[in-house]
Amino acid sequence: MAPALENGALRGTQVRCPGCTLFNPPGIRCPRCACGPVPAGYYGAARMLLRAGVDRFALVGRLETLEPSLAAQLELQYATQWREARRIVRDVRRCEPFLSLSGFAEESEDRWAEVLPWANPAVVPIPALGQGDGTDDEPLEQLHRRSQVPEVRHLAALAEVNQGNLSRDLLASVTGALDVQGLIGLEAALTLTRWRVWNRTRLGNAQRDILIRNARLAFEHFPEQRARAAVAWVRITGEPPEVDLLFALREGLRSPDGDLRFECALCLQDEAGLLEAATSPEADKASLARQTLAPLESSRLLARMVESGEVDFARDVMRQLRSPPSLEALDAVLAVAAKVGAALVDPVVSWAQRTPFERLAPPVHARWRTFARETLGTWPALSVLRLWEWAHASREEDARLDEEVSSAFQGATVRALSTAPSAERERLVGESAFRRFLLRGDVAELALVHSWARDAACAERLLDLLISMPGWRDETGQGHARCARLLMAAWERPSREAVLAPLAKAVRSWSGISGREVFLEALWSRFLRYPEERADVLSTFEPWRTFFWERQLASEPDALVTFETWWRVDSQLGLPKLVEWFVGEVPPEELRRRLPAVWAAAEARVDAWPRSTSHAVFLAAASLCGWLRQGHVLVVPDVERFLAWVPDFERRVREAPVHADESSYHNDLLADLHVEVRMMSEWLERFREAEEVERQAALMRRVEASRLKDHELQLQALQQGAGGIDPAPPRRVGGGRALWVMPELQLVPLDSEVVLPGVALETLMDFARVLQALRTQSDALEVFSAHGLSVEEWSAQAKDWGQVMTQRRDLCLRFAELLEATWSGPL
Repeated sequence: MAPALENGALRGTQVRCPGCTLFNPPGIRCPRCACGPVPAGYYGAARMLLRAGVDRFALVGRLETLEPSLAAQLELQYATQWREARRIVRDVRRCEPFLSLSGFAEESEDRWAEVLPWANPAVVPIPALGQGDGTDDEPLEQLHRRSQVPEVRHLAALAEVNQGNLSRDLLASVTGALDVQGLIGLEAALTLTRWRVWNRTRLGNAQRDILIRNARLAFEHFPEQRARAAVAWVRITGEPPEVDLLFALREGLRSPDGDLRFECALCLQDEAGLLEAATSPEADKASLARQTLAPLESSRLLARMVESGEVDFARDVMRQLRSPPSLEALDAVLAVAAKVGAALVDPVVSWAQRTPFERLAPPVHARWRTFARETLGTWPALSVLRLWEWAHASREEDARLDEEVSSAFQGATVRALSTAPSAERERLVGESAFRRFLLRGDVAELALVHSWARDAACAERLLDLLISMPGWRDETGQGHARCARLLMAAWERPSREAVLAPLAKAVRSWSGISGREVFLEALWSRFLRYPEERADVLSTFEPWRTFFWERQLASEPDALVTFETWWRVDSQLGLPKLVEWFVGEVPPEELRRRLPAVWAAAEARVDAWPRSTSHAVFLAAASLCGWLRQGHVLVVPDVERFLAWVPDFERRVREAPVHADESSYHNDLLADLHVEVRMMSEWLERFREAEEVERQAALMRRVEASRLKDHELQLQALQQGAGGIDPAPPRRVGGGRALWVMPELQLVPLDSEVVLPGVALETLMDFARVLQALRTQSDALEVFSAHGLSVEEWSAQAKDWGQVMTQRRDLCLRFAELLEATWSGPL
């Protein structure tokens, strides 16, 4: 029977044993399983018989007695299944050229030879064997996704990763291949430890143990891959290579495979090999070579870095360059940084910050000082500020930075910040180092603050920082006086208007901050020295207004000066309170001196702030009216001037538009002011009537005095001529003698008002004068006679006056005042 179908029985001249599926020379009994020799053409039928239960020792005899048609049928069934296995082997062969090891196709054939045939020869489970046919030019990554056979998926993933495809799915498949027995597991160990793959590999402890074992197996069984297996072992263990591994790595340095030479150079840290790779066109390889050489501070590497001036070269070196650096390494870094410019700023800053500045050697300090003076000021401001912070940071409280070094970094930072674009300034102000930089500075920093405070992009944040500074811990040891200098630098002219609004917002936010006394003292000094700034000071620092007010009262004894100072500069809505303080509880003489200032302030403000100004005028008018009602005649001229002035003021209040800020004043108090005006007018009229009565009384007193004097002269003449005859005294109406006794009290119109017309005691003063005479003289009849009264008239008129006083309380009160007063005058 001649075999016409492929069944995998032949490999060269050897024939596969149907019992153990291993290959033997033809025509001999298998030395391993003792199965008799079976011709290659009957291998498929023999495997089918074994699957059916035929003993392998009787297999040869059973095949000889087998009907030819049955043998052909069994062979066809096996060949059909083997054809599916050959598809898998073909896919394996496509992957094999991209793998480090060899023999994967043979191993796959042997594995499938052990499996076939299936239990049911009539059905071929194709999904278990493969997933259709792919084309010869199908990408291996597509094969990895298409195939359902684990070994094909593993080998396709290994081949793709070896070619540099490091997708997540492929790496996961390669990591899973570690657990596969045979060549796949060994190949996975070599693939995962390649320099491109190793940094992306994440292995557990068990997987690491498997990888170490597989690396040793590959080293022992594949001499041609000993160098790569040694690389795998060194990389996974991280230990120095043993002698045999070291020898293999040194041999690998001479390999024609450039990738393998690089792998060995990485493991041995061979300077020549790494320098060769440092200029490789492959960016990843060159970067890894530079980073491996950098910790060694290779002079050749540093020289090549400076010579090339490549940014990526310098970045790679600084990423792994040790810190603190040697002076040679620092010179190389700073030289290439000065040569390249801004592109290396961030890497240099990050590299420098690895070691505190205070731990660097003095020669390194000197080199940084030179660099700061010559180059640092041209770098971006944020990076320069961070280097300043790095240089001034100290872990020991008593450690002080050298003055020359500090001055160099300070000057460079000032230059960098002065040229910083407006868009970056807000971020710079937010840096913690910026506050410390301002506190340690001098005049140049004050100019910087003055300029930045007028930049809308950063003004709000900068002024907020300035106001909050006293609340921070004093890190300079100089107290918080520097904080006040910085604030005054922002306050100085010109263009102060741009600062007022953001500064006022910052003051409201930090009004209660501890240490604000340094600001208050500085502001009070400016308040005194620069009158033109007072309005801005009070409006901007409104939460601290009480401090300025108390200092003003303590330093200025004259209230008029204080009022003139504050009403012009204080809040427009604060005039009523200021006037209330100004005119409240002062004697009338002082009130007369202060009122003109109030009216002048009202004149100046009424058109812009009508409601608050009317409130202030009402308060002043109420005080003036109060003294007038108490009978103080000296305020009458002020009342007359006020009554003449108030109509025009009222007109201006009604015509002026109400400012939006005056919404807290619900009305203009003109109605209340009208009440005060009416009361002033009424009392002013009373005073005028009293003055008229007093004028008439004074005139009568002068007439009576003249009559008395004439009577005395006549009496003297009669006494001289007739021997002392006493003429009759002058009489009033009613025949009584006039006794011009007057109270030592200010007369009012009520005293001379005729209450009981047609009688002797027609006024309150007449009635009070009689009672006062009765109190001081013992002869009542003589008193009645002197006033032209009889006893009956006195009784009747006294009764009438009693009834009147019960009806008029004002007469009663005035009568009591007259009786309590002191009386004097001629009898």
